[in-house]
Amino acid sequence: MPDPRVIVFRSELRDGVADAYNQDGEVIYGLGVAMPGFVAIKDFTADDGERVAIVEFDSAEHLAAWRDHAEHRAAQQRGRDRYFSRYQIQVCSVLREARFDAATGARAGFERDPATARSLAERWLACFAARDLDGLLALYADDATHTSPKIRTRHPETGGVLRGKAALRAWWRDSFERLPALRYEPTAITAAADRVVFEYVRRVPGEPDLPVAESLEIAGGRITASRVFHG
Repeated sequence: MPDPRVIVFRSELRDGVADAYNQDGEVIYGLGVAMPGFVAIKDFTADDGERVAIVEFDSAEHLAAWRDHAEHRAAQQRGRDRYFSRYQIQVCSVLREARFDAATGARAGFERDPATARSLAERWLACFAARDLDGLLALYADDATHTSPKIRTRHPETGGVLRGKAALRAWWRDSFERLPALRYEPTAITAAADRVVFEYVRRVPGEPDLPVAESLEIAGGRITASRVFHG
């Protein structure tokens, strides 16, 4: 999955330095566009004189290499010593991107917002609590897998792994029918861009409470794999 970085560089120049700054900047621009992982740069100047540069690199690692480049470091120092009256740098992770081209009709994008993964886990828990099988399965990719120690115990021939929505539906329907009072009490949710881990206590009358952690791998807004770990 892409992991791009966007740098927003806002600055104002001191009086009388624009020509020298532009000459210096041409050299640094040539170095920057030749760096591995460089994607694009755009410069804008507002009516009040503020300059804004938007720079894109394809990863944090490539951006770090540019940040630490010796000639770039020297140029940064010249900027503070000679050119800038002020500047502000913001380095941003791209959480969500959408692209559209009217000439071709092509659309593309990606999602990396941990909040989206967290929301999916919360919907999972809500569907499970409501015994909403259709809602639960709608969160999964068609070829998703589900791994659990209890699957291995009840269906040893599977090796503990179920594949596809039909197998997942049969497993959860059986669980709901066998254990009508089964409930999960959530205790924590930890989300990243493409994975979320939620912890809960499995409660069934007449059985000891069981601490559980469940990991969901996510791609394209759907769960591609879920893994259950017992405490």
